[in-house]
Amino acid sequence: MHTLRQLQNGELKGITALELTEKLTYFPQEIFDLADSLEYLDLSGNRLTTFPPDFGRLKNSRLCFARAIFLTPCPKY
Repeated sequence: MHTLRQLQNGELKGITALELTEKLTYFPQEIFDLADSLEYLDLSGNRLTTFPPDFGRLKNSRLCFARAIFLTPCPKY
């Protein structure tokens, strides 16, 4: 499991899997800094209600888990 602080400090550059569960109410824009390497994104357990409209920028992402969050509506990608 990773922390928001690690993400914001740039400590996670180049990772292929990100698990971020910190009861977030917003999608951290720093996730886009990982777009070239990120394949697996797990945002389960956060309090997100939306994904950003440019979520598709995560071009190498193969899996995105978002269990137990509050998306309304779920994006189509």
